[in-house]
This record gives sequence, C-alpha cells and structure tokens, in this order.
Amino acid sequence: MTINEKVGSNIRKYRLAHNYTLKELSTLAHKSCSTISKYEKGVIPINMDTIEEFSKIFHIAPSQLLSVPYENSSVPEKTDFLYQQYMYAYDGKRKRIMKSVIEEFSTSEENTNSVQIFYDVADLKDPGKCQVIYSGVSHKFGPWQNYHLKNLAHISEEIWMCALDNFSQNKNRVGILAGISSVTMSPSTRKILISSEILKDSVLLDTLILSKEDIQSMKKYNIFSISQLIDE
Repeated sequence: MTINEKVGSNIRKYRLAHNYTLKELSTLAHKSCSTISKYEKGVIPINMDTIEEFSKIFHIAPSQLLSVPYENSSVPEKTDFLYQQYMYAYDGKRKRIMKSVIEEFSTSEENTNSVQIFYDVADLKDPGKCQVIYSGVSHKFGPWQNYHLKNLAHISEEIWMCALDNFSQNKNRVGILAGISSVTMSPSTRKILISSEILKDSVLLDTLILSKEDIQSMKKYNIFSISQLIDE
C-alpha cells in the first residue's frame, strides 16, 4: 500500500466516523465528490493545505491523517541498560518548558546505542505518561552525539537530534532537535538541553530561549545553529 493510499484510508476512516457521505464531505471541503473519492483511494496526492482543511472538519490534529504505522523497525535489539537522561526544550506557544526522558541501551552494533525518548512528560519520575514515544539509535563521535528516532505509530513523525558535550563538570549538553512540528506541520528545529540530572525551570529558561548570539549566528551563516555549536 502506498503512502497516498494509507492517508486516503485515514480520510475515509474519519469521514465514516463522522457519518459524512462523500457529497457532504465534498461540500464541507469545497471539493468535488470525484476528488474526495480519489483522495480516499490514493489515486491522487493530497497537499498540506487540504490536510489541514480535513483536520478542521474532523476536529483532529493534521498528524492524525498522516498517521501510518511502520511495518518494520530498523532499531537494533537492546542489550544492557546504560543510563537515563533528561531533555528540556522551551515551548514558545504555551510559554512552558517541555521535559522528556531519554533511555539508552547498548546493542550488538559497535558504537550504536538503542534509544527511547518519552517526549513531553508531565512528571519526569513517571515517563510513561507522555505525549509521544520515539525509538531509534544514537551514535557518538568525539564530543558530538547524533540521534535518529521515529514515532513508530506515525510515519510522519521522525526526529533528528545532535548534542554537543561542553566538557563541563555538570555534564549538561546543548543541542538541536529537528523534525516535522505537530504545531505548524512544517520542518522545524528546537533548541534543547540534555542533562543527567533533573533541573529546575528557573535555571533552564535562559539556556533554552534563543539568545542574541543564536540570532546573530543565523544572520551571519544563513543557517539555524546555536552559538554553542559554532566554532569561531
């Protein structure tokens, strides 16, 4: 089944759940019945503007229409538990600090760890109550650690992270998280901080909000980067 067919199947699922006929949905979406039918069958691709239109009609997040489980996982098998860390990011829309829990395990593959992230948890001591669980791998190269993870329940939700070891005693690492934002449904990047300790919000805000140096780096290099990753 192609991606278009899977997304079309989701459209049909939500249409039937709302008891809409093809004609009723076509009226609400300002599309012809023929076009709606072709969307549902995966005959024609659907753009993001139309995805957002359908999401408003069905009262769901756009990502729900793009939700497609991965049939196979390329994550290597976990062996021994290595350590647990905490990841912090600032949510500018809700004016709050998002907290996540990172668990890393060794694998049979050299220099590769298996990683699980409990993303956006209400309580760091109860990571199971989270918004999303990402699974994937991490690779460490000198001071850099790269992460590549997927939400196995949503094919559109894939993230990439890179953190830089600053070799300080507190072992806090600043980095970036990139992927498709569930808020804007477009490619986005967040500034993150990874720590081996639970940190108070009061000491996090200045680090997580984009600084003047971060903005200057973007203007100078015409790329999104944080000052801690720039080597002048």
